[in-house]
Amino acid sequence: MNWQLRPGWIGFLFDGRVFGLGASRRFMRTTTYCTSSGSNGTGGLQKASTDDGVVVQNMPSLVNQSSNERYLGQVFCNRNLNMQKISAIGFDMDYTLSEYIPQSFETLAYEGAVQKLVTHLGYPPELLEIPYDHTKFVRGLVIDKPRGNIIKMDRHKYVKIAYHGSRKLTEVERKTIYDPNNTTWDSFTGSGYAVVDTLFSLPDAFLFSTIVDFKDSNPERLPKSYEEIFKDVRTSVDLCHRDGVIKDKVALDPAKYIHKDEHLKGTLDMWRESGRKMFLLTNSLYDFTKVVMNYVYGPAWQDVFDIIIVGACKPAFLTDTNLPIYRVKGEDGSLANTEGPMFGEASSYLEEGKIFQGGHWKHLHNLLGVSSGSRILYVGDHMYSDILRSKRQLGWRTMLVIPELEHQINVMLQETGHFEKLEELRCLRDELDGWVYTLEQAAADIQRKQGGDTLTEEDELEEAWAEQKRIRATLREETRAYHMKFHPQWGQLFKTGYQNSRFALQVENYACLYSSRVSNFRHLSVEMNFRCMSDVMPHDRISENPVTRFLLRRGRDK
Repeated sequence: MNWQLRPGWIGFLFDGRVFGLGASRRFMRTTTYCTSSGSNGTGGLQKASTDDGVVVQNMPSLVNQSSNERYLGQVFCNRNLNMQKISAIGFDMDYTLSEYIPQSFETLAYEGAVQKLVTHLGYPPELLEIPYDHTKFVRGLVIDKPRGNIIKMDRHKYVKIAYHGSRKLTEVERKTIYDPNNTTWDSFTGSGYAVVDTLFSLPDAFLFSTIVDFKDSNPERLPKSYEEIFKDVRTSVDLCHRDGVIKDKVALDPAKYIHKDEHLKGTLDMWRESGRKMFLLTNSLYDFTKVVMNYVYGPAWQDVFDIIIVGACKPAFLTDTNLPIYRVKGEDGSLANTEGPMFGEASSYLEEGKIFQGGHWKHLHNLLGVSSGSRILYVGDHMYSDILRSKRQLGWRTMLVIPELEHQINVMLQETGHFEKLEELRCLRDELDGWVYTLEQAAADIQRKQGGDTLTEEDELEEAWAEQKRIRATLREETRAYHMKFHPQWGQLFKTGYQNSRFALQVENYACLYSSRVSNFRHLSVEMNFRCMSDVMPHDRISENPVTRFLLRRGRDK
């Protein structure tokens, strides 16, 4: 499709919309046009000139062009890790070795917590009628307890999305509450905030937002503060994990609540056969651990581990060396006092029993016979309790299990065309910005050197500003549409706008490796030397930098 603009104008027709780059002869001679190769092999923004004007050729729409690629189970590397230097591999259990089915498992926690709130804490019975939606929230969010808000931040802790209950805050509301000028690295870390850093926390977020909505609509029925409400929610959900509301039902029908990974057993056996020591370190108690591991691995699950520690109370296990350790005796799960291998070899001590409850990291290091945390690789799903603390406090090598990664990558690959469209729009925005800068400088030069009339330049500036406003609005619209392909409320898990999200920053800083599930290791050698990709800073992409194009344009003007 062609589009005729008025004589002397340069412009682009982008996905059915025309954007002009003005009539400035200076600009027409010196502008740098953005081009890129789309998935169909054609150029990106296209233009053609005539003597009478500029004919703009339409850039082929990329929105519906999808890739057939999909996530293959890759293990990604943030920090070089040579597996030949690892002598012990440990695993968390919940959401690591055991992947729970959110529709059923999270509903148990939600319904049990609501029942406790209504029955024991006097919350309105209408809450019992609200069904749980496991798709509404994602990891990486932060709950602002005093305000009743749930927010998503970028890596600079700039709040980009915020909801009060189920109502999305307007841009003005969000920026007023979370003024970026008052946001520091210490923000959002005090007792007034709770991080949704594990899949276990998703029912908390949903229940909290639901009750916030009810309180706002019925303030006389629920006089408690938002912060008190969150405390009650957290207590109720936590109690469900301890009093049998969840584990008793899972024990009766594991298949209803746990996704059985057919490759998990072979993967653990592969690591066992590599000669490395294997340990299980979980906060779940022995009775529930036995149920889950029997289902995901089989009756011989204890044989694959050299050491099994249940009821670990992470993250305290990783920081507090005063915690007592107990030996779990027999199938009944009874406890016996022990101090660890105080005398003799750890191997002799473990012959008396290798299942323990509680303790701390020094007990584990002694039992493993390791002197340096860098010899241990620990695999878990909880950013704070599994990954961050073990990495920062002990120097363990870490792998984060992110079940959501498969969905994120598949959508990203399917929407390659949409992403390329965004890149073209950003490039066009930069060209429009360059046009505006050129006109502003030209007008200033004329005024300064000649003291003459700048009405022509001012007229063209008005047009340039209008085009600039239009392209920015289009870019915002298309960026929002792209993010909504990943999640209708929160967008990409690893991005917030153009920036990495706070969650992505933590993954990058604390997870040496990350993947969607433990069994993805089966594709790789047990002696794999993982190497990270090169870090890229803005100056490493100097040719793509819009300031580079602007400076080159200025150089040609002089």
